[in-house]
Amino acid sequence: MNILITGASSGIGFDLAVALEKRSHKVYITTHTTKQLSSVKEKIKDLNLNIICYKMDIRKQEDRQLINKLEIDCLVNHVGIGNGGSLLYMDIDVLRDNYETNVFASFSLLQEFYKLKKAKKEKGKILVTSSIASMLPIPFLGCYTSSKAAISMLMFTLKGELKYLKDDKISLSLIEPGAYHTGFNQVMIDNKDKFLEKNNKIYHNKESINRLQRNLFALIEAKSTNSLIKDIVKQIESDNPKFKIRRPIIQSIFTKILLLFYR
Repeated sequence: MNILITGASSGIGFDLAVALEKRSHKVYITTHTTKQLSSVKEKIKDLNLNIICYKMDIRKQEDRQLINKLEIDCLVNHVGIGNGGSLLYMDIDVLRDNYETNVFASFSLLQEFYKLKKAKKEKGKILVTSSIASMLPIPFLGCYTSSKAAISMLMFTLKGELKYLKDDKISLSLIEPGAYHTGFNQVMIDNKDKFLEKNNKIYHNKESINRLQRNLFALIEAKSTNSLIKDIVKQIESDNPKFKIRRPIIQSIFTKILLLFYR
């Protein structure tokens, strides 16, 4: 199977690419910057893997045209960014940037892949990465979590649309990972500083907020992505993939319990 994974320079995306390559799939991955592209190419060379890399700024329509140049059976829309900070003080452009990448550009690529498959009358698989965090209103990370909530809702809606259209040639899967120790969460916690004005209350309490969030993620983050990757690979290779992929199970259960206290 020919598989394209966006936003796969590291973490879950890269781990998935490696697992699929080892199972003899033809894997293409994309990175956001040229620097990331060079780094991941070196990593692939060191691991002696046959994975093909491209630079793609998913927000640019001309970059998204890569989907038309490759013979792809399966699209894994994994690309995503996380901007931390207070919704009360955050510049609206920061919120817009998060949605532009995680939601609008991601679903533009999804649409292009779907239309391509329909035009060729071919079967295809689409997997989109959201997050278990989409279920939780986490203070000072709402920019990220709300964009993931939008992704999940769009995917549930698309599922209903395909059912209504009786379109069984395209399968959909929603990936909702919990917190994994990939470094992504720590970057999101730390990057809130650049969005804070120095004369507001949040700025003066940023260290205690950051410490609280770092301690929280240190407590709950899973160290290995193996169970998640194994489940995603299973659904990609399945003739009848399940719609929702959520791991780790313990974090999913914990999230559902925690939700009771928010309502």
